[in-house]
Amino acid sequence: MGTFAESLTATVAAKRAEHGKRSYEAAKWCKFEDKLLDRALELFKLRCKREAENQRCDLTVSFEVLTREVEEFPTHTLTDSTYVVDSWGEGLSAESWYYATRGPASSFSPGAPVLFAEVLESMMPKFLDKVKTLGFQSCGREAGTWKVSVSWHQPGARS
Repeated sequence: MGTFAESLTATVAAKRAEHGKRSYEAAKWCKFEDKLLDRALELFKLRCKREAENQRCDLTVSFEVLTREVEEFPTHTLTDSTYVVDSWGEGLSAESWYYATRGPASSFSPGAPVLFAEVLESMMPKFLDKVKTLGFQSCGREAGTWKVSVSWHQPGARS
């Protein structure tokens, strides 16, 4: 057995390795999440186009409803009156999401359920940021809901 100082060095090395693994898991989720958000944005744009074709200049849509149509979006199930994530997608886990949202220094409890609402809430600001890049006259989230509302200029109106 080595000295106390050597054991401390080993502890630091182990913690760095653990942090690196957690960071890798977080990066996997971030990459996947960005792909999901891009897909949701494309669906959102299609809904906006449909409204424009119906001569409307605004749209309100639920982000949660949009995600139902996003291929590979994490699925959820009702457990004890609460929606929890039951499938994360290939190669992903609750651990990946957890470290991406809480940071690799946080401690994850394997097997702990993740509320679907937490997943949506963690993605909602990023989705709104993507929507805001589309140049709408107004864009925002309806307080207390998953709804995103946008409007664009009427034809002939000044910008």
